[in-house]
Amino acid sequence: MKTSLRSAWVALAGLSAVFLFEMIDNSILNVALPTIGRELHASTVGLQWVTGAYSVVFGGLMLVFGAVADRAGRRRVMLAGLTLLGAASLATALVTTAEQLIAVRAVMGVAAAMTTPGSIALAFRLFDDDQLRVRAMTLISTVGLVGLAVGPTAGGFVLAVAPWQALLLVNVPIAALAIAGIRAGIDPDDPAGLHRDPIDVPGAVLGTATIVLALVAPTLFVDRGSHSWAPWTAAVAAVVAAVLFVVRERTARHRCSTSDSSPARWSRPAWPTRLRPAWPSPEWATW
Repeated sequence: MKTSLRSAWVALAGLSAVFLFEMIDNSILNVALPTIGRELHASTVGLQWVTGAYSVVFGGLMLVFGAVADRAGRRRVMLAGLTLLGAASLATALVTTAEQLIAVRAVMGVAAAMTTPGSIALAFRLFDDDQLRVRAMTLISTVGLVGLAVGPTAGGFVLAVAPWQALLLVNVPIAALAIAGIRAGIDPDDPAGLHRDPIDVPGAVLGTATIVLALVAPTLFVDRGSHSWAPWTAAVAAVVAAVLFVVRERTARHRCSTSDSSPARWSRPAWPTRLRPAWPSPEWATW
């Protein structure tokens, strides 16, 4: 265990890079949407999905990958997600259509869902002292919030001198920094600390469906209008899936929503109140 933030600076640099990516990604890309629309001949709905595909996949899979990380290893899953992030970001250089860009953004959402759930667990693994944990979380969140604040301005400057693809290619060095910091600064997962309980597949499917449908329904209302059956179907399906998810979680023996890497776990009484993260990003609104 580390006894100060300075002794854990390598690991904290890697975890801060992870949160920086999560905060800056959509904010910096929004600046380039008009340019992307012109160059890729994308419609308004297509541009909406350029940013929406990332959020939908991210939000929908975060709970599932929290459970996977508890069983396969939080460090291992995070490193796999960062590798996927770097590869998807490099693929941006090959994009020629809006559909290809949306697919790349969806893959980046998968990568974000893999890296997010275990990040707090890995930060807490570094320290025994609660005060050091609070300070570490403050440092990590500050880096992310600074990135969120300066992202649009920095994106504007980049667009003035480089193509829009550069805004996504910036994730490559961020992913490399995160991988280096986590590999060097955080010990491999201890098999004794991993969960052996089976994953609640029905609960995972219902939770993912609830989040995805809840995020897709507003887009369908904008795209199809309130006179279409599609948005209303998605909205009703989201409510039904949410009710079934609650019923499942109240009756299941091994709950998907109570893994150690799941955000839902952080609100349980076992965690000190002062350590509960309070992120401002919309993706964390359900915590």
